[in-house]
Amino acid sequence: MNLTFNFIKCRLAFLASLLFISSASNAQGIEFMHNLDSALAKAKSEKKMVFVDFYTSWCAPCKILSTTVFPLPEVGTYYNSNFINCKVQCDDKGAGELVGKKYKINAYPTLMFMDAEGNNIHSMAGAPDSKGLIELGKTALDPNNNQLSLVHEWENGNREHAFLVNYFNTMKKAYRNEKATADFETWFKTLAKKEKAAKNTFDLLALVKSAPFSVPFEYMENNKKDFYKSVGQVTIDSFLASTYLWYFKGIQYTGLINKDLTKFNAEMKKFKAKNYPYYDEYAEFYNVFDAKDNNGKDDINEYMKRGSAFLAKYGKKNDSYTVSLSSMLGNYTGGKDQGLAGIQWMEELLSRNRNPQYFSTYIYILWRNHHWEKALAVCHEWKDYMAREGKPTANIERQIEQIKGYKKKYGD
Repeated sequence: MNLTFNFIKCRLAFLASLLFISSASNAQGIEFMHNLDSALAKAKSEKKMVFVDFYTSWCAPCKILSTTVFPLPEVGTYYNSNFINCKVQCDDKGAGELVGKKYKINAYPTLMFMDAEGNNIHSMAGAPDSKGLIELGKTALDPNNNQLSLVHEWENGNREHAFLVNYFNTMKKAYRNEKATADFETWFKTLAKKEKAAKNTFDLLALVKSAPFSVPFEYMENNKKDFYKSVGQVTIDSFLASTYLWYFKGIQYTGLINKDLTKFNAEMKKFKAKNYPYYDEYAEFYNVFDAKDNNGKDDINEYMKRGSAFLAKYGKKNDSYTVSLSSMLGNYTGGKDQGLAGIQWMEELLSRNRNPQYFSTYIYILWRNHHWEKALAVCHEWKDYMAREGKPTANIERQIEQIKGYKKKYGD
């Protein structure tokens, strides 16, 4: 009797230990594999989807996900139960980089859900909090709402406005910009003249962000009076100007990185021929980012000099000028007082418009210059504002901890 009783006790203890190990495993968060082929094979045998975190070593939002969201017990419980999970590093100069290119990953992190054959079922770019990540997984598992279902609905001819808004918005969030642009242009060409200039069509054009020199954008330029009637002249003129501004900023940035400004220069020439009154202003703005010394190397002091001169002339016309120049200066620098001009730029902006949407850039330029306490003070101001508005503060709280960590490591 005692032997039987002892055996049962041992057996129960063994089963309890297995439950503890399982619970502890889930408590550790998402369990990731690191080889996509192996993950797909496991998914096939277990009849599950694969969740893939496409990341890079330099991506700050990727690190936030890995350190503050993926390890959470509730996230691990959901994802370990429903998916085979895999991490792919897209800058490993090896297999991961090739996988990233195969799936055309161009934003980090990209969170993708695949079937066992490796087909994209649903994806998005960005770093959601724990609730957002779980909701993302639920959407991926929903055959009526995931990205693949929307693509099928598009292919089957649904062109209702509410569906188009959802479809193009989902494609843009997933950074499937090429598909969104191609599909929108295909649809736009089928519209009658009156439909092309309708407000609903303009709203979709703005959502897709049709670029200058594309068919929809050129049509809008050549038929502005029709769009003025349906949308309003101020809105259309502002949209045209803003789209040109940031379109050229993007291709200039790519050209500077690749040391080839051929496309930028050629398209600026076409832009100049359109005789918009703001061409010279924009050209001067782009000139700040191309600041070089006498040897043709990037010169941060020249950048700050040009930036200060430009903002003195045009800064009050467009707050985005200050935010863009300050953000890039933060990228260029990273040491005690190396980019003080950026702090000055942001403080001048906030003195006339203390809009919390600018706090992120202000905080960034502060801590990049090792102004830790001031950066933390602005973080807390931002957090208090978000709390009063009833908005989530988790990302700001993570940023506070990140800055504290930098202060501990680099404090001077």
